[in-house]
Amino acid sequence: MLGHYDPYLVALSVVVASFGGYVALDLASHAREAGRGRNGWLGAAALALGAGIWSMHFIGMMAMRMPVPVSYDILLTALSFLLAVGVSGTGLFAVAHGGGGRATLAAAGMLTGFGIVAMHYVGMAGMRLPVPLIYDTLLVATSVVIAVAASTAALWLAFRTASPLQRLSGALVLGAAVVSMHYVGMAAASAVENTIGKAIGHAAHLDAVPAGDDLGLVLSTPSLAVGTGIGTLLILSLGLLSVLIDRRRSAERAAGQEARYRSVVDTAVDPIVVIDEIGTIQSFNRAAETTFGYGAEEAIGANVRILMAEPHRSAHDGYMAHFRETGERRIIGIGREVEGRRKDGSLFPLELSVAQWHDGRQRLFTGIMRDITARKAAEDALHRAKAEAERAREEALAARDKAERADMAKTKFLAAASHDLRQPVQSLFFFAHALSDRLDGHPASPLLASMSESLNGLRTLLDSLLDVSRLDAGVVTPAVTEFALGPLLQRLADEYRGRAAEVGIALRHVPTDGWTRSDPALVERILRNLVENAIRYTESGRILIGCRRTGNGLRVEVLDTGIGIPEDKRDEVFVEFAQLANPERDRRKGLGLGLAIVRRLAGLLGHEVTLRSRPGRGSAFGLTVPSVAPRQVMKTCRPAAQPAANGGKGLVVVVEDDAIILLSMRTMLEEWGYEVVAAVSADEAIGTLTSLGQRPDMIVADYRLREGRTGLQAIRDIYGVCGVRVPALVLTGDTDPARLAEVQQSGHRLLHKPVAPEVLRSALTSAA
Repeated sequence: MLGHYDPYLVALSVVVASFGGYVALDLASHAREAGRGRNGWLGAAALALGAGIWSMHFIGMMAMRMPVPVSYDILLTALSFLLAVGVSGTGLFAVAHGGGGRATLAAAGMLTGFGIVAMHYVGMAGMRLPVPLIYDTLLVATSVVIAVAASTAALWLAFRTASPLQRLSGALVLGAAVVSMHYVGMAAASAVENTIGKAIGHAAHLDAVPAGDDLGLVLSTPSLAVGTGIGTLLILSLGLLSVLIDRRRSAERAAGQEARYRSVVDTAVDPIVVIDEIGTIQSFNRAAETTFGYGAEEAIGANVRILMAEPHRSAHDGYMAHFRETGERRIIGIGREVEGRRKDGSLFPLELSVAQWHDGRQRLFTGIMRDITARKAAEDALHRAKAEAERAREEALAARDKAERADMAKTKFLAAASHDLRQPVQSLFFFAHALSDRLDGHPASPLLASMSESLNGLRTLLDSLLDVSRLDAGVVTPAVTEFALGPLLQRLADEYRGRAAEVGIALRHVPTDGWTRSDPALVERILRNLVENAIRYTESGRILIGCRRTGNGLRVEVLDTGIGIPEDKRDEVFVEFAQLANPERDRRKGLGLGLAIVRRLAGLLGHEVTLRSRPGRGSAFGLTVPSVAPRQVMKTCRPAAQPAANGGKGLVVVVEDDAIILLSMRTMLEEWGYEVVAAVSADEAIGTLTSLGQRPDMIVADYRLREGRTGLQAIRDIYGVCGVRVPALVLTGDTDPARLAEVQQSGHRLLHKPVAPEVLRSALTSAA
């Protein structure tokens, strides 16, 4: 090229190129770190790189001092500036959004390099010289290679430099490369030799090139070059200042976020540990210090394996390497229970959840842990409690089964004992009654009376046992109706007044007009037991039977001045065979079953039994029953029973497999005036009836017969022969609930052995 270079302007071009490169690299680095406005910072980096390259190019051309006047075409000069900025932005955006791979970098570098070459030679073309220029092909090619290499280096450095020192080194390399490319390109241009002298001679006669002539605007002045350099440096400085300000703001925001993060993390009750992708601990909060026993200064920088127990301790590095290579997750995003290891080597259970995140430079992992030692202990305690509860339940079930078996055994025992005892007692009753009629006035009559009294006591015992068995069996069905309480209380008072007077006790009752809804027979049985109990345990004083209103009900009370019941014994008196003042088991004071039957009957009827008592002062038993409106009842007359001596009362069939009972019953029935067919089986009875040619008026059958047959079957067989259904009674000494339920469902009247003669006579009379 004709002329020489101004060394100061050349130096200025180098400074501009290097400073522009530094600002561009700094802006590109900030764009990589920025979460928001990334494209804006990339655009600023492109502008800085393009402006720096173009300014260096423009200053470098004006640094050439030529003997001929030089001017520049404004449009081509502006086009060269746009090319510099455009190709720089294209390259930067291509690498930033293309992933930074080698192919992308090579393509973007080549595109940017050719763009810079185009910018340079367009700028050269914008020079207006009085002599034509020719270009050396080899030097042009060299400038292209330098441009492509410089562009590729610039793009690579833009996304690799991290520290200011790296950016400065990169900027010097980039500035030197761009300057080299420019001055090689300038050296490639030269004037045609035969035109140089003519141009110089012509320029000697000219003071200046007139503005606006065909050569264009004259711009080749040192002051313009200096101004361009200073302006570019100012613009680049503003860009650098803006990124510094933004970095400071980002640092302040980061510091605030770090402070908030620290306030959350350090006050968290659970350990929080942050590691990088090779397992190095980056953050260790206070809860982690407390849980694991390490201080933060000890843990940070160490491998997270120090917090792990085997086998995870040995496998952790392999897991992290596998994750980096394949991206396969085994723990990340999945909560799980593992064992932690404290500084002292002790192990403990913990719950771990891991999250993955990026800080813009590297991948990090946050582990949130919870010491679940207490929870595990609670779970173990709960499991033990459940196991103990299950064992207790099984023991309770076993105890219940045992109790049920014992209760069943008791029921079976009572059934067998009752039956076996009732059979001979029944025969004794019948024989005693038959003898009483024949020995009337005989010297042996007192002995017979004593025997009858003993038999009555035995019958009372068996009846009480039977009542308990029937209630436990659930075969007692209340016959509920509305009735007046007054007549019932009057009858009980009249019946027991004489007996009370015999032992020196005054018994009275308070009349009442109250009505109730219940089973009158069962209510009477309850009150009888209460009155009898009061007479037994009252040595002197009085007994009062009365009724009072209470809310919507009536409470029938039996009050005495007897021995009373201590408070801690008030539940015990309702238990079978419990007697507080009868250690010698005096039969005259009862058997201890009366109150047990009272409670069972009251529960069956849904009535409440109450007890008030003071030891030595007496007791008050109450039965609370519902109250209903009184109603008028028609008075009825019942004819007196026929005397036992009258005959012609009908034919009675007796089926009983016990010969003694059969003989005694036949004797008693014949004394009452009945014609009797006595048989030990249904077949025998049917044979006798067939030979007589008569149909019976009544059937009396024992439940248990020979060969496993029952009285119910015998009655059905006799029905089949007679062709009609005749009244029937079933006698049994059995207390088995199943047997009682079977007889109850048959529809026949059931009488329990031993049957008092007057009860049997009443049953025969009413059935007839």
